[in-house]
Amino acid sequence: MKNSAISSDTSSDHRSPQTGGAFIDEAECLRRVPVSRRTWYAWRLAGKIPTVKLGRRCLYHWPSVEAALLRQQRGGSNV
Repeated sequence: MKNSAISSDTSSDHRSPQTGGAFIDEAECLRRVPVSRRTWYAWRLAGKIPTVKLGRRCLYHWPSVEAALLRQQRGGSNV
């Protein structure tokens, strides 16, 4: 069953049988997060975004990226 938040293009979606998580490429991350490619690159270099580097290719475990972005969240209620 596919999550409705994930795009219908599965060419860059790699499922891990052990964790059930999705590994996606930079292009898919940039479709999901509205920032420039340069900003994404700076966040990756600063260690704000977790990445898996295989040779020259960077993959991202989407649940981990989402959690990292939520840890950067500011403001809101202090309930």
